[in-house]
Amino acid sequence: MGELGAGVAQSAAGQRVLIVDHGTESAQSLQKMLAQAGFLVASVDENEHVTAAIRRNSPHLVMLDWDLPGALAIDLIRHIRDAKCGRAPRLIILSKLSGDDQIVTGFELGADDYVVKPFSVPEVIARVRAVLRTADQRRDESPVLRFHQLELWVDEGRIRVRDCTVPLRSMEYRVLEFLMRNPGRAFSRAALLDRVWGEHCRAQERAVDVVVQRVRKALTPFGCEDYVQTIRSVGYRLSASPDAPAGRDTLGAPASHTL
Repeated sequence: MGELGAGVAQSAAGQRVLIVDHGTESAQSLQKMLAQAGFLVASVDENEHVTAAIRRNSPHLVMLDWDLPGALAIDLIRHIRDAKCGRAPRLIILSKLSGDDQIVTGFELGADDYVVKPFSVPEVIARVRAVLRTADQRRDESPVLRFHQLELWVDEGRIRVRDCTVPLRSMEYRVLEFLMRNPGRAFSRAALLDRVWGEHCRAQERAVDVVVQRVRKALTPFGCEDYVQTIRSVGYRLSASPDAPAGRDTLGAPASHTL
């Protein structure tokens, strides 16, 4: 496995990318072009070394080939998410599986993006930049965002209720985070796909329903599941006022930033 930064000039941002792959030509080409674009790139091709590589190199982003022979995608993603390296790295899945079920499952498991092979390397690099740019923007914001009993701790990437962390996967966190930043506003499923999943996402609108259902389930033990409301013929919103008209920016208590 190559160490991050070996033979690569460090970019101004010092953004580190770890590629988990079994040595395919497309992954080698991707690694080369990422390095040329100024990223610090390493690769690992043995599943059991993924967690160790993350702990050692603390990558900002992991690119996972979901087609590894004999690999259990769920276990691999859990290893990536559970690696004790501070804040969990962003995750992009690379796969030849292009069915809706596979893509939805990828996002449910916590992927920030899902790229179907064969892919255009320049397009993938653009997606890498987009995912990392979003992460950088969030780090620059106020550390706490509040909506009634919900507290979003930006630096930690966690949402809490009464000092207890709400157990959310990556995409569930991102959906709830987006709604917390836009309290009271109703968004269609298509709008959520575009704003949360990204314009290049190939997931279908039912992926939104699945993630929202999981968010509500995670909020249920805290009595906050009713914050995420379904607006008939529109989509979803975050509000503590169930009888208020949909789509008005004044609905519910406005989210506040705390320094």
